Amino acid sequence: METLGFYSDQARSDVRVDTAIAAAEYEQHAVNAHHAATLVAIHSVLEEARFSPEVFVGDHASRFSREDVEFAAYVEFSERAAIADLAVRLALSENTVRSHEHQAVTMISRTPILWQRFRWGDVSPANARTVAELAASLPEGDRAAFAAFDAAVVEHATRLAPARFRAYARKLREQIVADTAVERHQAEASLRCVTFEPDLEGMAWISAYLPADVATAAMALLDAEALRLSAVHGETRTMPQLRADVFGDMITGAGGGSVAMRVGVLIPMLTLLGQTESPASLEGYGPIDAETARRLAGDATSIYRILTDPVTGAILDIDQPTKHIPEGLRRMRQLIDQTCTFPGCGKRAMNCDLDHTIDRQFGGQTTLMNLSHLCRNHHRDKHQTKWTITQDAAGRIEWTSPTGYVAAPDPPPF
Repeated sequence: METLGFYSDQARSDVRVDTAIAAAEYEQHAVNAHHAATLVAIHSVLEEARFSPEVFVGDHASRFSREDVEFAAYVEFSERAAIADLAVRLALSENTVRSHEHQAVTMISRTPILWQRFRWGDVSPANARTVAELAASLPEGDRAAFAAFDAAVVEHATRLAPARFRAYARKLREQIVADTAVERHQAEASLRCVTFEPDLEGMAWISAYLPADVATAAMALLDAEALRLSAVHGETRTMPQLRADVFGDMITGAGGGSVAMRVGVLIPMLTLLGQTESPASLEGYGPIDAETARRLAGDATSIYRILTDPVTGAILDIDQPTKHIPEGLRRMRQLIDQTCTFPGCGKRAMNCDLDHTIDRQFGGQTTLMNLSHLCRNHHRDKHQTKWTITQDAAGRIEWTSPTGYVAAPDPPPF
């Protein structure tokens, strides 16, 4: 009887496991289908914005321009305003909204079989993104290539994990367009770039998109130098650490010969005096530890220092790189904003326009609390669409979308 009870309990356990796995499969299919439905909804909003631009623009743009705005421009303004509206409501970046619609349009037009399986929930969002990315890179108008790619990837997209599927799909894509490899490489090489991404604990990522031969040679150089240093007596750094240090020394000139530029660091007064260990804020990055902040404030010639109240965070004093007051005002606003002040926009303030919230032509003054940084796209949206911005006496900024949604301001950077 005990034996029968054991098998009975195990049988019930097997049923529970099978049931749980089935539930997980069902829920994952639902997640996949819901993600696809989100792409459809985003595409529908943007299509409506293009078809009926008056919803997002109306006659608003003409009041801020002396020249007539062509209908195509109204459509462009409407699309940008709608993308911003969706981004704020969905708590996504505008680039994500654009990429979601681009993914939907690409899959609908180039991989309809895969798209339908995605709508049914059979394909994960990660695999669907891979399909859209690779399908978008196929030769424009080559319907035979579209159909061949669509038919070949659909089965594997439903059963392979993302990394494995991506490797398979890339290989398939290369086989389909093998006869244009040289031209495609030249086109892709024109997109080479370097990107910077702040991380936590005083760290950041730098990524470079390079031709494969250049990247391979660079890694070989890093490896060789790191290996040489690892053989030095007393060296305790790991190979990854050595590669990172060699890379940093190479691109900065090991402390010499670097391009001169000034970066701001906001330091609470008590932190500077050594009485607290409250973090400071490095311009373009974010929080840094107190010790690093004091070092930068003391001996880094490329840093300009901004003292802040330890309780309220209000700016108490700022280094003046020039004697001109407008420059100091610009520096102060730049350090207050850190980025474009549109909700969710991460464009650095130093690369944005410094805009009068109330335009000078309407009586706006050039004061700290009537200025804010806007990237070029959001600057245009402010003037050419129904997006509106307000700023109170304390500098608190609010944006209202064309559909009436009031976006709460992002948290202050310090």
